[in-house]
Amino acid sequence: MSALNTPPAGASETAPSSQPRRRMFAWNPRGDTLIAAGTLLAFWGCYWAGNAVNEWFLLGGIVIVATLIPVVTVVLWRREGLAGLGIRRRLLIVSLIVSALLGAGSAYQLVTVAAASNVPVMPHLLANLVVFWEPFFVFGWLFLRWERAFGWLPAIVLTGVGFALQHVGSVPFVLALSFGLFAIAFGIVFVFVRNLAILWPLFYPVASGIGTLQSGFVMGWPAVISGTVLLIVQVIVIGGVVWLARRRTTERRV
Repeated sequence: MSALNTPPAGASETAPSSQPRRRMFAWNPRGDTLIAAGTLLAFWGCYWAGNAVNEWFLLGGIVIVATLIPVVTVVLWRREGLAGLGIRRRLLIVSLIVSALLGAGSAYQLVTVAAASNVPVMPHLLANLVVFWEPFFVFGWLFLRWERAFGWLPAIVLTGVGFALQHVGSVPFVLALSFGLFAIAFGIVFVFVRNLAILWPLFYPVASGIGTLQSGFVMGWPAVISGTVLLIVQVIVIGGVVWLARRRTTERRV
């Protein structure tokens, strides 16, 4: 994990490590803002097709749209390192402590909802645990693009709207709206540190487990296995792009 957290040598001075001043409102759209908007719309299509046509559309969307494009844009093009995607050392301990407290505080509700639904807690929780791509895409990628372009308050709202949009057509509209509110709550937590560790892996899986159960989505051991494979693929993609960025940096120096 530490190897992925380290920004590549030669990262630009505008990288998040320089900690630009946060603003409630801003107007600084750039090329990556447009790319982020494009990936949101593309992933909406992948999500719908994955549910309506074939699950491979969703899987492809996760690997290409939600992982490869963000990492290539931020690490290779913007040269910001993974810190630009919320994978960073800054405030890591604080983020993990807060995440653990929030996760522990939500655990009782998860157990209660699971018992009421007669659903085994462990496979459902583990299946949500391996869904790293969702906080990575929604907060590490989209949220941080919206915040830099428009400010942190619009970023929270846009993240909620985008997360709701992602589910429109795949779930009932009211349920999609509830998912949007779910993302807004996470955005409020995330904005304080801009570190994905405050969400994943100690808090997001528990809260997501509650939300999915309340929405009627039950995950078992097959979902754990397929999710684990997908997580491994995602880590390989991220690590491969980071390696390529470092290799390019070394070649420039030579």
